[in-house]
Amino acid sequence: MNRTPHPDWCAADHRCGLNEHRSAEIVVDLARHGRAVVTRTRTENGREYAEVRLWVPLARREVAARRQLLAMLSGLRVLLGRVAVAARPSPHR
Repeated sequence: MNRTPHPDWCAADHRCGLNEHRSAEIVVDLARHGRAVVTRTRTENGREYAEVRLWVPLARREVAARRQLLAMLSGLRVLLGRVAVAARPSPHR
């Protein structure tokens, strides 16, 4: 088995697979509003990803919970667009 060397950001522990690397979790906790956990990952083919898990308390009423989910998905669409734009090379001046 070919093990790839751990990058400097890698947790280098049980979180890693044979050829996958995972960072320690970065937790953003907003009391009473939710929590986000971000993990940087490198797959065996060398591609890197940010894995994001969200916990968002939903309203008890179905209509309100659906509105919250719609707002979250709309916000995620904006976020993904911003992340994609940030990856583009900046123009030279």
